[in-house]
Amino acid sequence: MLRNTVKPKKKYLIALEETRSIVALVAGVLIFVFALSSIFMMAEEYKGHYEHPLKYFTVWANIISATSAAFMIPYAVEGIRKKRFVLPRWIVLFQYAAANCLAITMISALTIILPTQGVFAVQRNNFWLHIVTPALTIILFQSVETGINFKRLELFLTLIPYWVYMAVYFFNAVIIGEKNGGWPDFYMTKAFWPVWISAIMMLILGFLVSIILFIIHNKLAKKSWERIKKMWSKDLEPVQLLVEAFGLGRYIGEKYKDGEIIIPIDIFTVMSSQYDIPLEKITNAYVKGALDVFEERNREG
Repeated sequence: MLRNTVKPKKKYLIALEETRSIVALVAGVLIFVFALSSIFMMAEEYKGHYEHPLKYFTVWANIISATSAAFMIPYAVEGIRKKRFVLPRWIVLFQYAAANCLAITMISALTIILPTQGVFAVQRNNFWLHIVTPALTIILFQSVETGINFKRLELFLTLIPYWVYMAVYFFNAVIIGEKNGGWPDFYMTKAFWPVWISAIMMLILGFLVSIILFIIHNKLAKKSWERIKKMWSKDLEPVQLLVEAFGLGRYIGEKYKDGEIIIPIDIFTVMSSQYDIPLEKITNAYVKGALDVFEERNREG
């Protein structure tokens, strides 16, 4: 016998997906607008009296974040419309890389640049690029809870943009040097100790940031799947679970007016494993529920 909480659970599942989509859309738009507008303002203010903005890691980190947000926004819009928010893995990894870069940017601005070079580190455009967009990027990356678990190798892959910039900076500021037409050491890597110590410190910072984000994200992904699993009682019989899937299909079918069916294969895969029911049967029950609604709508109208 089905419990009387079936319908609220269906609504909760849809509400969870819709909430993720709204959070992703709002944070994504804010990141895109704040990052690009601040970078454009820096470019307009540039008069050649200081280093070009494109030499700074902060600017490149914010460009990466704005780009990853731009790729994600269409999926968030679709998630709101279809009540199903799913991101391709490569976009999630892109956001992971952006979160790494901007977390490093914020930490460096607050712990290194601010104490050594003054409050300009958090003023005007730097306030947005060093504080606001990093915070929003980390919030977006951790709050969407895509359910994707990262592998250990991906922890290192998402640090590649950071490593590339370190290599470019080291080549221009240390190997070539300002006197030979390279960059000045505006990050002061040689001001207090040998450059190799700064390199090791920054590598360690990058690894620590990536590891922390990795652990938090995977824990949130695990909790997200646990919440979904709890929507169905452990003692459900196979027939009851198929009725649940059928009812969820009807619920989704009532929301869509264009005849399109979104099938949550990832959720059904978990259900199939938990209850030892073939994935095909669960999917067919869901599709049958949605099709029944479409047929009823066609007969009525």
